[in-house]
Amino acid sequence: MPVLKPDNQTTNNMAEKSRLEVRPATPEDAENIRTLFQQIFNEEMSDRHWQWKYKRPPSRSIVVYRDGKLVAHYGGVGTKILLDGKSSTAIQITDLMVARDARQAVRSQSPFYQSAKQFLESYVGYDKPFYLAYGFPSDRAMALSEKLGLYETVGHMIEVSWQLGQSSPQASTGKLVEVDEENFSEYQQDIDKLWQAFSTNFKHHFICNRDADYFRWRYLLHPSRKYSIHLAYSRILKKPESLIVLRHDDNKCMLMDMLCRKMDFRSSLAMARQLARENDKSTLVTWSSDVFSNHFCVDQASEKLLPVAIPANSCSPGYPPEKQHDKWWFMPGDTDYL
Repeated sequence: MPVLKPDNQTTNNMAEKSRLEVRPATPEDAENIRTLFQQIFNEEMSDRHWQWKYKRPPSRSIVVYRDGKLVAHYGGVGTKILLDGKSSTAIQITDLMVARDARQAVRSQSPFYQSAKQFLESYVGYDKPFYLAYGFPSDRAMALSEKLGLYETVGHMIEVSWQLGQSSPQASTGKLVEVDEENFSEYQQDIDKLWQAFSTNFKHHFICNRDADYFRWRYLLHPSRKYSIHLAYSRILKKPESLIVLRHDDNKCMLMDMLCRKMDFRSSLAMARQLARENDKSTLVTWSSDVFSNHFCVDQASEKLLPVAIPANSCSPGYPPEKQHDKWWFMPGDTDYL
């Protein structure tokens, strides 16, 4: 019986895989990861930023070395979530990076595939640290992940914007305070109360944890961006009514996050527009998962579909992607980069 010899392509793939060291990242990899980040994104990641993102216990990352050089990184930031009203866990995929000289055709031995496969099989799915994985890949990156059998698309992100004229109606509210590091402990309990009220809106959907500790980590302790957190109280009952997080850019504000009861959603958006006007901005913009567009497209808002997909893990055994369609609540603050 003749012996079948592997073709050149198979031999090359086997040789390439044998040169790769694929393993969980350690603190000793931080400098190499930050260097690769700057090479890929043309932006510096400080050591403080790396620690803010990856030194947290819920964070994970996989590194791939070839001949002693870091050629790929696949990271994730974990969080608690409510999944159809029940407590669970998920991890946001972040900082997918492959060195330019290690980018190859779509094949199972590439550094990208090896890092993604080990990450998902090690950390995501049934009986794993994280039940679900999510992220915000471009449509191009999503197409690659689908071709490799890593993810399936279960939704898209939209952008909603409002032009802010001087004649726009003013929001009606009672006490309004800006929360910062100095007064955070004073308002922590009120933020948690708002989170409990807000989360009841999503008994049949998925939403990432938004308690007070989350807002402090995500916004007040962010190492490279500045945000403003505003807490509004009802005029009559003096109870916390809404929480609004803004990022101020040159001539626009981005609404990063918000908490409120369902009945106060529209008035909270009006408050966000008023705060943007008071900071001399001409536009308020936000992102939303497309299934919730009706919550945001009010008061002459403009809407456009973004080339940003919502993925679901299909690589390792876990919660089926087909059950995740039109389920996720996302805003800009759910990303790690806005």
